[in-house]
Amino acid sequence: MQVIANPSNIKSKRKSTQKRAFDAQAFLDSAGAARRVVEYRRSQKIYSQGEPATSVMYIQNGGVKLSVVNAVGKEAVLAILRPGDFFGEGGMAGQSVRMGTATAIMSTTLLVIA
Repeated sequence: MQVIANPSNIKSKRKSTQKRAFDAQAFLDSAGAARRVVEYRRSQKIYSQGEPATSVMYIQNGGVKLSVVNAVGKEAVLAILRPGDFFGEGGMAGQSVRMGTATAIMSTTLLVIA
């Protein structure tokens, strides 16, 4: 009598093609970068268009509106961000000033990375 192994108990020798999701919070907790947690209330400006770009932000709680204002004062909303999103990364790409304004749309907690 031949015994057939249960296929669910056999481990594949093939490498897994499944990618693991990037865990931003685990990375930030382990990174040696200078960082601080800052809280903002609803409608409070986080940074304004034209200010020096010196940090990147990571949203832990709350939400952020990114907008720009043109020369005649008309505002355009570029994005609404939520927990887990990064913003303000233009400084890392060589921008010396903020290209837009970031505003908390509710009580918001950010991790600010210098």
